[in-house]
Amino acid sequence: MNMVSKIAKSPVAPSVGALLAEARLARGYSLDDVAETTGLTVAEVTALENDVDFDASRIRRTASALGILEKI
Repeated sequence: MNMVSKIAKSPVAPSVGALLAEARLARGYSLDDVAETTGLTVAEVTALENDVDFDASRIRRTASALGILEKI
């Protein structure tokens, strides 16, 4: 098997937004729940989950609230 074949079959790492959304849903939290806990707006949380906002402070705050900071 050549290197290109190995690369093509490698799983793609999920995005930060996907990790945040997955953690939120796994915990049964709504966007409102996360917004209230983090002090962000629902629009800001949505932007993070959709990989539109890459603000490191917001990402850390949200990941911490969801208990996944070590995965980010």
